[in-house]
Amino acid sequence: MSSDPRHQFGQWGEEQVAEFLRGHGFKVLERGFRCRFGEIDIIAAKNGLLVFCEVKSRRRADFTTPLEAVTPAKRKRLIKTAGWYLQRHDWDGELRFDVISVLAAEGRKARFEWIEDAFPWE
Repeated sequence: MSSDPRHQFGQWGEEQVAEFLRGHGFKVLERGFRCRFGEIDIIAAKNGLLVFCEVKSRRRADFTTPLEAVTPAKRKRLIKTAGWYLQRHDWDGELRFDVISVLAAEGRKARFEWIEDAFPWE
């Protein structure tokens, strides 16, 4: 694990979101999936639906929403990375991109904001 506290917090957030998704009946297929185009934090599946998840971990609520934090350039990289994943894995169901934020203020239980179908394939 990295010694960078921000990286450690991001990894912690991804683990929290993976457990959150499992609690909603999803099977987590990949975490930190990387290729030359970029990285997808979590790839999960449930009932014929494949979800590419971008995780935003925060210690406090700030002025940008989780969706605003996923810039057009980031969306483009996520779409390319998802396309690369699909070329190498057999999937015949529905697809979508979700953004899930985990807010973990010190001393409080983590809160999640789940934006399903956050942006389209372009």
